[in-house]
Order: sequence, then C-alpha cells, then structure tokens
Amino acid sequence: MDRHPVVGMILAAALLAGCATPRVALYPDDRYKSLPKETVQKDVDDCEAKATEFVKSHKGQIVAKHTGAGALFGAFLGVIVGAFTGDYFRAIGEGAAMGAATGLVGGAIQANSPEGVHRKFVEYCLVDKGYKPMGWK
Repeated sequence: MDRHPVVGMILAAALLAGCATPRVALYPDDRYKSLPKETVQKDVDDCEAKATEFVKSHKGQIVAKHTGAGALFGAFLGVIVGAFTGDYFRAIGEGAAMGAATGLVGGAIQANSPEGVHRKFVEYCLVDKGYKPMGWK
C-alpha cells in the first residue's frame, strides 16, 4: 500500500489548521451595536497585539513535542506490526513516519488555538474597553 497520499493529506490538513486562527466572539449589546465595525475590529486587534507582546508563546515547542511523541508511538506500533509481518525495520520506519505526521497535525492544531493565559488576557483587555466576550470561534 502506497502511504505517500495519506501523508500528503495529513500534512495538508496541518497547513490548513495552521491558517484558521480562533477569534474572540463578542456579545452584541447596545455598545457593540453602536460602534462601527472598524472600531470593534481595531479594539480586538489591539488586545490581541498586547496579549502577544506580554504573554510568552511556546508554539514551536508544542508542535515539536507532539511530532516527537507521535513518532515514538508510531515506532512502537511498528514493532507490533513487525512482529506479525517479520519486517521490523520497514514497519518501524513506516509507523514512525505516520506517527510523526499525525503528531505534527495535532501539534499544529493545539499550537494554533489560543493558549489559556493569552485568551484570558484578550478577554480582560476587551472587558476594560467595555465589551462582553462570550468565547472563541
């Protein structure tokens, strides 16, 4: 079975997941409705920028950790498959590659979601500006 299309699809999913950045959702109260959309967006962008500046981010470490863990788990599964097929080296190599690709996707998705402190910083900043954050979408 050719594994190249599967790995390609997993990597494409990781790239797409990296593009979709969650944004804060605001309650549409009277204050929100009375402001131009540009003002609201500027306030949200300002709070995001402040959060990025003041909150340390470890996105690269998250992706690397998940990729490595996926590779190790895949190699472990390769040992099991190799016991049945008799071709340990191939099974371990394929398992490690598939596990690393899967870990890369999971790490990219987790690294792209707002980290807890970053999220809280943005929410508090918006509350200070008079908005009512409802969650993230």
